[in-house]
Amino acid sequence: MNAPAPRFRTDDLPGAEEARRPLYIGRGVAARVDLDGPALRLRARRRAERRYPLYRISRVVAGPSVEWGADAVRACLAQAIPIVIVGDDGAPLGWIYPARSKTSRLHSAIEELLDRPDWREWYGNWLRAMRMRTVVDWHERRQTEGTQPDPLELRELIRRHVYASQTSVEVEIGGVCRGALCALAAQVLSRFGLKPVYFGHGGEPLELLGDLAGLLALRLSLEVRPAMHGVFEREASALRVLHALSDKLNGLATEAIASLARRLRETLDEWR
Repeated sequence: MNAPAPRFRTDDLPGAEEARRPLYIGRGVAARVDLDGPALRLRARRRAERRYPLYRISRVVAGPSVEWGADAVRACLAQAIPIVIVGDDGAPLGWIYPARSKTSRLHSAIEELLDRPDWREWYGNWLRAMRMRTVVDWHERRQTEGTQPDPLELRELIRRHVYASQTSVEVEIGGVCRGALCALAAQVLSRFGLKPVYFGHGGEPLELLGDLAGLLALRLSLEVRPAMHGVFEREASALRVLHALSDKLNGLATEAIASLARRLRETLDEWR
């Protein structure tokens, strides 16, 4: 009888990314990842070996006990597949990010913005506007679905998630979801030819990857009621939730980058 397979999980992505799926290698799995022709080969002790074609993988989230062969890492980078390494608690420890094959116009525009000493104020205003849009859109959609949210609840959500901080918002999303959202943000940024972190006037960082992941966490937090947030601590349940909401999260990430490009283009046209 074959040993049970490791907890290697994949979920669908919408639209043009439909054929490519995220690969999750469970935090409790001690495994080895190597390149086997055009695929990643995953092996774990006393478990069935598995192969995943690179052309079917969109991003990878791997636990701290996963060993990587150099050829496997290089192959992922060559296919623009970001890898996020998470700790035992699911929080991202870091990422391996593909180099940009070409410079996008938005990348150049961001660098132009960062030459100005007041870039932080501009970026903070845009980020707050995106958080406000995320909260208000969610509230309005609930109304169209027949739910009548408490107006005081909306006011509290805006206070906590829009004006709580100049550049970031803390959302209690735990477990593997934290690493998974980071990986989704990394994939979207790579697709648009953007870097995860930029450095502006005076060497201050613009952490685009972290801010985009935070925006996705806000949307996820809104979609899952606070009383059910414990689901994020259970890996299998958390991944099912992410699968169910993948269209919305991917759409929000794409919309955020499009909004940044549009607002930045308008601003730079005014300055020139």
